[in-house]
Amino acid sequence: MTAHIVVIDDNADLTEDIRELFEETGARVSVFESAEMAEPALAADPHDLALVDVRLPTRSGLALLPRLRSASPDGEIIVMTGAATIHSAMEAVRHGVHAYLKKPFDPADLLKLADRALAQVALRRERTALSRELARSESLHRAVFDTVDALIVGVDERHDIRLWNQCATRVTGWKASEVRGQNVCELLVDEPDRRRLHEMALHAQGGGHAETRIAINTRDGSQRVVQWQVRPLAPDTAGTPWVLLSGTDLTERLELEARAASAEAMAAMGRLTSALAHEIRNPLNAATLQLELLRRGATKSGDETTARRAEIVTAEVKRLSSLLDDFLGLARPKHLAIAGVDLVSVVEEVHELHEPSAREAGLRCDMQIHGDLPTIHADGGRLKQALVNLVVNAIEATAGRGTVIDIEAAVVDGAVVLSVSDDGPGIPKGHRFLEPFETTKEGGTGLGLPIVKRIAEMHGGRLQIGRRDDGPGTRAAITLPLAEDAKGMRSLP
Repeated sequence: MTAHIVVIDDNADLTEDIRELFEETGARVSVFESAEMAEPALAADPHDLALVDVRLPTRSGLALLPRLRSASPDGEIIVMTGAATIHSAMEAVRHGVHAYLKKPFDPADLLKLADRALAQVALRRERTALSRELARSESLHRAVFDTVDALIVGVDERHDIRLWNQCATRVTGWKASEVRGQNVCELLVDEPDRRRLHEMALHAQGGGHAETRIAINTRDGSQRVVQWQVRPLAPDTAGTPWVLLSGTDLTERLELEARAASAEAMAAMGRLTSALAHEIRNPLNAATLQLELLRRGATKSGDETTARRAEIVTAEVKRLSSLLDDFLGLARPKHLAIAGVDLVSVVEEVHELHEPSAREAGLRCDMQIHGDLPTIHADGGRLKQALVNLVVNAIEATAGRGTVIDIEAAVVDGAVVLSVSDDGPGIPKGHRFLEPFETTKEGGTGLGLPIVKRIAEMHGGRLQIGRRDDGPGTRAAITLPLAEDAKGMRSLP
């Protein structure tokens, strides 16, 4: 690139000599006899090097230095003078001039000074360009880092978190400022997976790569299944080796796969149930009738022992019949009777129905309806059944081990949320409480929560169960779409 040299001096012979000297080197030279002539051209045509005489016709060349600096921040300035003074030298230094040259001077010396000044200009501009490119690159990497749909976590040699992107925040609920400096294994993973992740990070520190699927903890107490890739990261400025963990959240995909498998299993179960229900129901009805006749006969004859035994067996047969009803409802759900449903009435009825039984169990049953609940298109009877199941479940789990049951209803993020919370011991970690026949209660069928889940899904909603955010206990929440968003409501196979 051709250098542009500006010469500001009222000595015509000198400026002509300087012009010839630099034009021989291939430079472009602009000559001005005064500050007034130079100023209009400075901004329009920035210089690489300015040669300025201290004594100009109307004012000092030193007064022009700030204007030269602002017109060309990367350019250099050489001050020339035939009458050097301490004051002018100090003023030149204050403005950061490259050199202070006393007249007369040797042309060779001027060329050397100019070469050094132009080299400084080139270096400064290269550094500026590199800084801009670095800033652009950092901005690009930051944008990718924060927008990529993958968890990106960088840890140091102690496995303490140093990098944490927006996706990691979305998945776990923790902000980067909250987790920075915490051990990634202790924060996210429980044993025995914690030891496995620790060993993988050590392997990566030695230059290795590894991949694994691990369930991680989140801020709200739930877990997400993440496919992790662990690899070495370039050391930091202190030479400390880092490890990069990049993860893909598989939770929704696995849930969809499980839901599809469950639907297929339910369809098969429904076909089997259709074939067996009639054959099972008839013997049960006959047994109930015969037991009632046996009880009456024993009562008339005064045989209280036989009558009592008949009552016990009758109760067990009725329990078996109730279990069959639950099983039929889960395996062969009827189509929904869709109508406008007043959710306030549903919540109030469930509270009124079960508040006495909660009180008998030593529990307080509270009800909170937040704001105005809209009418939704749903099967009111099914929703009431689902809410009753959650309340009964909470009462049975909390009796003797807690103090309160909370029934709440609210609109959250465009959906209605019906929730039941307790302050009991909570659900054991790893318990498959949404799978049929899985129960921790003596005498329980393990069908209550699966039925609630089924009803929620039939309405295009979902059931979520986890730890309470505000203390010990469990919170079960049914999330339902509002009426205008209820296109997904259907009877599942």
